[in-house]
Amino acid sequence: MQTPWGNLREIDLNDHSTAEKIISADKHRLVEGLVAECIFDQIFQKVPASSDCKILPLDVETIIVDTNNTSERWIALVWARTKTEGLGRYLLALERGFVPYLLEYDPLNGFSATKRENGRSSAQLENLADLMERLSGGAYTEFTVNASVRDETRQKQAFWGHVSNYYGNRVGHQIVLPRLLLNCGVQPYFRRVWNLDRMLLVDDQVWMLEVKHKFPMELPPKNDYPTLRFGINEGELGIIDKLVNCGIRCLHTVLVKPFWSTEAGPMYLLNDLASREKTALVAAVLDQTTVGKMMAGRSGKAAAHTSINGESKIKYRSLPARSFKDLGVLSDAPENIAKKIVSTMKGESVSFVHEAHLLKLRCPILK
Repeated sequence: MQTPWGNLREIDLNDHSTAEKIISADKHRLVEGLVAECIFDQIFQKVPASSDCKILPLDVETIIVDTNNTSERWIALVWARTKTEGLGRYLLALERGFVPYLLEYDPLNGFSATKRENGRSSAQLENLADLMERLSGGAYTEFTVNASVRDETRQKQAFWGHVSNYYGNRVGHQIVLPRLLLNCGVQPYFRRVWNLDRMLLVDDQVWMLEVKHKFPMELPPKNDYPTLRFGINEGELGIIDKLVNCGIRCLHTVLVKPFWSTEAGPMYLLNDLASREKTALVAAVLDQTTVGKMMAGRSGKAAAHTSINGESKIKYRSLPARSFKDLGVLSDAPENIAKKIVSTMKGESVSFVHEAHLLKLRCPILK
């Protein structure tokens, strides 16, 4: 697979300077999002000890593609770094709404794909580039991200300030390869591409666990319409809807930034204890009913910086802050937050978010 940094087989995936260059080709918000995800992962590691559920994280990267073809319109590319228990159940669930391809990675030959049908491989391995060319009709446009959404200082702070140390010798397989797979192996062939967050098997149920780091929109009061709402891109919400129809459940979690500005990065999560005490964690199960209400509700247009390449305005839908469950604040004991996560997933009683609480946690913008 060719990349702007040479052929994939020639890239030293364990070299952190190279990793920084590759990751910095993306939006700074993506790199910063990794910081929030690292912190949430450490909290979520406390879940098994806090639950009577059997919870198995699936070591997968999933890319959803709308090929716009008559056949194989929607495909799901699943790279299983390790083939753990629950992978087969996940692939079977995807078959209900997508055509799944199971990817394999080889350091010499890159990525290859096998089509899955009825829970089994239905064809021989096919080179990923050949598959993408066949499904796209050969169309290829190099994927680039607008420089206006690639703040070099913020990228370096996030990568060298936390991501590099946190992932260590795992940075190649956990961070670099997924970005190269998406940006160089898939995105150049198609316009409508999404990558999914963490996948879990909870008892016998497949879950997608989304982790976001953002602040709510504050709207003018009008009748009983909620003032604070969290936005979700319409395309992403459509994918969640398809996953729900496949029987896959979705937990949408948010680390609520106490600084309600896109100019504020995530480094306060690591070096500012007072701000950690002001960072709320909230979650909502996006089931069929909730997604349906969101799709039927008002839509808006987000600024270009929210799009994948930082160049196009995209539609979004929103969910009231008071529809989320209150998991606590970041300074709480991780075990307590983990218990509330499990209770939310199981449909047990957890307090809803109060708008007044989020407004009280809000901090002045740092200069």
